[in-house]
Amino acid sequence: MNQQLLSQVMASCVNEPDWLMKKRQLAVLLQKRFKSTPAAEKIMTAWRGNPRLAQLNQAAGGQVNADQAQTVAQNTVGCVNLPLFKAANEYPELLQENLMEKAIAWQDSQLNAMHLALLNGGRFIYIPDGTIVKEPIELAVDCPLPNYHNLVIVGAGAQATIVEHQIATGRQPAYFGTELLLGDGARVDYYQSNRFAAVRNHQAVRAYQAQHSVLNMYLALFDEHDLTTDFYANLDGQGGEAEIKMVTIASGQQIQDVQTQILNHGPHTIGNIVQNGVAKDKAVLNFHAVGKTERGAYGANSQQQSRILTLSDECKGEADPVLLIEENDVNAGHAASIGKVDADDLYYLESRGLSEHDAQALLTRGFLLPVLNQFPDQKLRENLVDELAHRLEEKYE
Repeated sequence: MNQQLLSQVMASCVNEPDWLMKKRQLAVLLQKRFKSTPAAEKIMTAWRGNPRLAQLNQAAGGQVNADQAQTVAQNTVGCVNLPLFKAANEYPELLQENLMEKAIAWQDSQLNAMHLALLNGGRFIYIPDGTIVKEPIELAVDCPLPNYHNLVIVGAGAQATIVEHQIATGRQPAYFGTELLLGDGARVDYYQSNRFAAVRNHQAVRAYQAQHSVLNMYLALFDEHDLTTDFYANLDGQGGEAEIKMVTIASGQQIQDVQTQILNHGPHTIGNIVQNGVAKDKAVLNFHAVGKTERGAYGANSQQQSRILTLSDECKGEADPVLLIEENDVNAGHAASIGKVDADDLYYLESRGLSEHDAQALLTRGFLLPVLNQFPDQKLRENLVDELAHRLEEKYE
């Protein structure tokens, strides 16, 4: 199987620089040495069973429609915004050093290695030192490609808002990866929503942060299919700050496995995780949150809060907060709760004429909106509220 994949990747690496072709070949050869997980193996089994996945369509990778292209050009004056494979040729030094090396490392897992080997689309964003981008940079992905990857590099002192809408229309399991690399004193607000057509998907958003950089992630996971997520921030330099705020819904027989981690590596770093989720029907929702403070990260602050609301007796929710502390002079804490919808609240709403469906939808809104309302951009917040209403299929005004 390795030889077959290697041959397909070799035949597909058209117009790629030599370093990228060799890197992808190495990922094929070494992927079997990495430990796999059952969820990852299901995705990779589907990939291996479809030889077309290795026929990498670089022309399609990173394409956007004309309206989106105009918006991209308007929003990134003074910046680089290119399809990933084109950027690999035009900015080889930046990509060779950073693509799947500092945030989503291809050497970390078998799934990451396969993602690199079969990569077939993505974008490269580079914001030079000191550049302040006033309008949001849109990463509107709407494509059938199952292995899409964005690399965003934000230079020292630069500021930007990144808005990513992940839409995968293909029926093959999708892996969407986004790397955020922040230089000294950089500031990024990152928003994300997603919608997938495949029944099983994997998503990773990982950040590497230099000293005094600030990253705020705002995440709305409203997709209806099985999803494994990996949200991670590495506060490598002193004084760095990362905050992850998330709302999510799991319904039907959906399985959502949400893994969130902030690593306080440098001194006086601040990491904060806030996530609210709702499980209903026969769905499974798992929150695995980790705050790790390494030795030498004195003065660090690591906090996390995970809350799950269950709306039926058949759904399952798990909140697994973890604090790993290797330094004495730190401030750390966590809170986690799993609870059923209040029967009195449900009865009250139904006694006022609401159906059980609409009563549950109203309570879900009330549970998620306190976090959603903390998303600072009003227009984006309103769009996400509309997505939430669509996800709940609300029938009342």
